[in-house]
Amino acid sequence: MATALCFVQGLLGRIPTALRILKELLRRAPTASSHTSVTLVTVPTDILHIILQLLYDTSPAEEERERYDHEICKGEYLLALSVTCRYMRAQTLPWIFREVYNWSRPGGGIWPETLWPFFMSVHIRDQSVRHPAHIALSPELCSVLSGMRSLTTVTVRLEASVPGELLGALSLAPCLTFLEIHQARFDGTAPSSPLPFATLKGLVVCISGFRGVVRSDTIDRRREVANVVALLKSFNHSLTMLQISGDLLSPDFLSLTWLHLRSFIVTEHTPTPYIAVPELVSKMPALRDLSILFSADLSRDRDAGEMYPPFKLGTPGGGLLTHRSPLLTTITLSNLEPADPIFSQLPHSLESLHLLAMQDGYIPGPSSPGSLWEAPFTLTTIPIALESISHLQELTALSLTLDDFATADTILRIASVFPRLRFLQLGHATYSHGHQFCFDVRDAYMIQDSILHALQCFSRLTHLRISLDFFERAIDAQDGPQGRAAQWLLEGLPGLCTVAFSWGRSWDDYGFENIIWRVWDRSVFLLPRAPPAFEPEPAEDVVYGVAIPPREQRST
Repeated sequence: MATALCFVQGLLGRIPTALRILKELLRRAPTASSHTSVTLVTVPTDILHIILQLLYDTSPAEEERERYDHEICKGEYLLALSVTCRYMRAQTLPWIFREVYNWSRPGGGIWPETLWPFFMSVHIRDQSVRHPAHIALSPELCSVLSGMRSLTTVTVRLEASVPGELLGALSLAPCLTFLEIHQARFDGTAPSSPLPFATLKGLVVCISGFRGVVRSDTIDRRREVANVVALLKSFNHSLTMLQISGDLLSPDFLSLTWLHLRSFIVTEHTPTPYIAVPELVSKMPALRDLSILFSADLSRDRDAGEMYPPFKLGTPGGGLLTHRSPLLTTITLSNLEPADPIFSQLPHSLESLHLLAMQDGYIPGPSSPGSLWEAPFTLTTIPIALESISHLQELTALSLTLDDFATADTILRIASVFPRLRFLQLGHATYSHGHQFCFDVRDAYMIQDSILHALQCFSRLTHLRISLDFFERAIDAQDGPQGRAAQWLLEGLPGLCTVAFSWGRSWDDYGFENIIWRVWDRSVFLLPRAPPAFEPEPAEDVVYGVAIPPREQRST
């Protein structure tokens, strides 16, 4: 009864999509006999796989997802189907076991070997977050990883230092292409033999975890630096994507050459000793996408170095970044000065530039001055920044984070420098206290015409994104404030394809989530226009947003 109830709950959570699939089912169902019935066993395989994916991706309740999403095992709604018959068992097993977790095996036991062919993603942890309990990492786990022939992705989150034995086992996995190591600590024993990692293409190594960007005071920094460099030497000839915490970088990193690296992302804090951006990318000839996302390190003494924004990312008098990375087309930078030397080093051929303001990855204490958290542009500094990047006439995408509302004058100034932009993202400083609005979207008919006239100066603009904090209860409503604002903008800007608004989740003891985008396109005009509705003033609650680099738009 319990499994049947879970199955029904999973379906109810996907009613809109399930109805569309049911309509397709009925259209494709056999009609030769009036007695023919359509069941999950008789439907076409492609339709069945869509249904299984819907059940596999069913999300838990909102409160549960925010706090424990990292310990939710997907596929639970498919268990009821898997016991109905042999056919459904064969169809559901690849879904149920495509993503597995070591904490689901009591006492560190290993999964049955008959299931290994289904494993595509494995999550490894030594500490539970939902329950204060230690999770055993058995030696058998390392010994079986190389036998998982379909394994492509592994995520590691350990309180202790990453064991050399685990890295050695992962390096032998025959199809592993993506490895994530969070809460990274490398001051333990180094691997006893070279790490082949023959198929690895993407690597993420971050010090942040479920408790924020906080590290133990007992880490042996000297040993860790040596182990990190040795580990990176195993990847530098094959990786195409590398994301790494600046805390783990040292001058020894500069000795490595990255022949195939296309995307390089440095997160969290500045390296110690500090390394300027041109030096970091000096041996990356294939680089196309560069992101330097330094934030204030509130755990370190300010007198110890340049730990607080704004940071100086460039080198005075330095050459263009494309002298060493000629293919560079997209750059994302955070918390920099409006006249930073890095601006003069940006290549004229740059296509996308995103200038963000970002805070450290945990809520600072009350004694931490807010002015040290982030460095958005102000109405005074934005003209200086625009003048510094005015040579980028090939730019088609631009993101800016401001400390105040985006006024018509600000938008006009941007348009005067970059009239041919196709993508524009404007954000009010995402980490400020209180609800934030670039303009009043609580009633679309209150938006000033001057803002629309300023946006009309972008003759080629097709995608507009506004970073805000909203009440989640209204974000998905077609007739809500964001929906009305989106319709108003799409009407006034005929060339616009999409309008996107975002809202951020709040920090708590369990970490944070990325900004979520709600996208409207011109299909809104196929729906009846809702009458204006009164929207109450937002409560003056403290909201901590989360700033991230621009990603693919996520429509819902």
